[in-house]
Amino acid sequence: MHRGQATISHVVLYCYDFKRMLDFYTNVLGFQLSDIGRARGNDICFLTLDPETDHHQVALASGRQGPREAGALNHVAFRVKSLAELRKRHEGLKQAGVDSVELITHGSWLSVYYRDVEGNRLEFFWDTPYYVRQPVVEPLDIDLNASEEEAWRALEAKYGRDPSFKPMAEWKAEAAKAKSDATG
Repeated sequence: MHRGQATISHVVLYCYDFKRMLDFYTNVLGFQLSDIGRARGNDICFLTLDPETDHHQVALASGRQGPREAGALNHVAFRVKSLAELRKRHEGLKQAGVDSVELITHGSWLSVYYRDVEGNRLEFFWDTPYYVRQPVVEPLDIDLNASEEEAWRALEAKYGRDPSFKPMAEWKAEAAKAKSDATG
């Protein structure tokens, strides 16, 4: 079996209310509509947060049926490039009246979890420069209005004594070496 590198490309969500979901993803979450049309009898649209890199990260398709119960999908995550962008996303969700917004630290990244209008769980996250052994799921006690340097100092104070704590670059180098040793 080939085990080459891969990254998440996109997620397709079936929707009960296609127009309402399209409105939520574009007007509340800030996705850009790349394309829209019909395929296999359903409306489908392609959405991106970064059109310079990806045509679409999420696609929405009409035609979801059945009871509105929690599905098997835990969540879909979107990386943001800065703490300021994470703060902006959090503020946008609050201003839009999105319920169940949850701020979480994983030590290695800071997250804003929320649900879209059909209950799908989503996450915006910002990578920190540190590795902390996972899973870490704790309420975020770092001020989103802090500078990145202040956030890093708070993370160092909180997790710095953990034996696994190290710069992410060091963890990546160790992981790459372990992979090379295992395949080499």
